[in-house]
Amino acid sequence: MLRMIVPAALAMALALAGCDGGGAETKTKSIAATSPYVEQLKALSPMNRGLALRRAVQDTNQACKRVVTAGYQEQYKNMSVWNLRCTDGEYALFIAPSGDVQVRSCVDVKALGVLECRFADTSPAKS
Repeated sequence: MLRMIVPAALAMALALAGCDGGGAETKTKSIAATSPYVEQLKALSPMNRGLALRRAVQDTNQACKRVVTAGYQEQYKNMSVWNLRCTDGEYALFIAPSGDVQVRSCVDVKALGVLECRFADTSPAKS
C-alpha cells in the first residue's frame, strides 16, 4: 500500500511544482451588465423615471410621498444603482440585469459601507 501512495504523492508534487503559485499577477476584467430594464429606465423622461423608481420604493412598503430628484449613480458589482430623493426619504435602488430591484435607504447603505448616495441630477422630477 505504501508503494502506491509514494508514487501518487510524487506525481502530485510534480504537478503542483509546474503551477505558478506565486509572483504571477492575476488580471480581472470588470463587466458592466446591461439589461433591457435599465435601458428602458434610462430612456424615460425625468418625471416618468422618478415615478417608476417611486413605485419600486412603495412596493417595498417604504415612504415616498413626492419625488424631488431621481437619477442614475453608478454600476456596483453587476447592478445598476439609481438614487431617489423624496420629500420624506432618500433611497438607493440596486437593479440587477434580471430586473430585480433592491431598495435601501441611503442612510443604511452608507452605514453598511457599500456606497454613498450621490444626487447629481438636481432638477425636480414632479410626481
